[in-house]
Amino acid sequence: MNRVTSLRTQWLKLSILIITITYILFSSLLIYATSVYLKDQEYRAVSRSLTDVSSLYENQPFNSITERDIYTSLYDNQQMGLYTLSGEEVYRWPIRTQLNVETDFEANLNPVIETTSVDGDDYLVGTRMLQSDYWHGYISVIHPLNEYNTIIRMMLFIATIIGFLSITFTSIISYFFSIQMVKPIGRFTGQLKKIENQGFAERLDLKTNIIETDYMIESFNNMMEALEESYNQQKQFVEDASHELRTPLQIIQGHLQLINRWGRNSPEVLDESLGISIEELKRINKLVEELLLLTKNEGADYLQTESINLNDEIMSRIESLDKVHPDYTFEAKLDKSKLMYPINNYHFEQMLIIFLDNAIKFDTEHKHITVSSERLKDGSIEIAITDSGIGIPAEEIDQVFNRFYRVDKSRSRDQGGNGLGLSIAKKIVELYRGNVWISSEEGKSTTVHIKFPKLKN
Repeated sequence: MNRVTSLRTQWLKLSILIITITYILFSSLLIYATSVYLKDQEYRAVSRSLTDVSSLYENQPFNSITERDIYTSLYDNQQMGLYTLSGEEVYRWPIRTQLNVETDFEANLNPVIETTSVDGDDYLVGTRMLQSDYWHGYISVIHPLNEYNTIIRMMLFIATIIGFLSITFTSIISYFFSIQMVKPIGRFTGQLKKIENQGFAERLDLKTNIIETDYMIESFNNMMEALEESYNQQKQFVEDASHELRTPLQIIQGHLQLINRWGRNSPEVLDESLGISIEELKRINKLVEELLLLTKNEGADYLQTESINLNDEIMSRIESLDKVHPDYTFEAKLDKSKLMYPINNYHFEQMLIIFLDNAIKFDTEHKHITVSSERLKDGSIEIAITDSGIGIPAEEIDQVFNRFYRVDKSRSRDQGGNGLGLSIAKKIVELYRGNVWISSEEGKSTTVHIKFPKLKN
């Protein structure tokens, strides 16, 4: 089972671990470098003393060498010994010393320095073979390492004390710093609990002056706004869909009851009720199909794009509608160049039909519709469909693409609309990275603008 810990505790542990490891590594390297340097100095002292004493016995008779000569050749606390070739001790200085250090003699004119321990104390012992007119044998210098060991032990002690104080001090600072660091997060979680209890309407009203937490708060508020908007749209969608389905279902129910009462014996009632019921079922079927289209999340495979000439498709739709609506005038103002764009031919046709059909519905007086296309300077393509109809009030333009929204609610049902056409057309345009918007002058005209972006090479 995973143990749950707070962010403050994790920060405290991490900071202590980092400072401890860093301090141990630094102290270890410092002490090691110091010990190497001091040990080298000790070896150099033994080597110099051994050279100086050897020079005395190589260049003058044994009996002429005084204690003062030996004293000046040695460092403080050093001892020396003079031995025969057989290893027998002949002379020791200081004379009164009781130290007996075992010495290994080697027939080598070069000095040999070794480390040894006696009664828990460490020493450096340097030996050298002498072959001169005044002495044949060995000479040794014994150098105590007490000062060296004392310095190293003192450094370890000081490093331990400083390390303990540093870690303690760092822990205290990290503790208070962690409190300050997690305080905004604590306030953040507190408001989250409040929002959890009060719903989507609440927002985080918090300023921490910390880039990361402020960005997280801003992102959370944006997410809550998107969720609230999505929730409200879903709620509105369900209400609108229920309302749209309720009317045809009530009509069908009423005519079925009429058939049940009188239709069995009245062919006229039966035919009329069945006809109306079938029309309402068609309306329901169309509504369901459009709802399914709006709720689909199509992928690239669904698009099945092909590069088509948009002008050719526009002319094809205009010619078809001109035959169906001979009382309407369709004017084409198309760009002279080929406007090639990768789009599914069926989708483009469906989009045009929706916009043109919508223009026809709301232009029943002048019956003049203009379709234009143009390649703009930035390489994008814009298509405009303009009618001479009733127009759209300025306060309603932003709502016309909403599902089930109707500008002229009294006429839409009679004209067979479900209020989903523009929403479907808008979705098709956006599937191909395009934008669509409407400009209108109430009582005069309405223009639908469709813009597809420049293709990337």
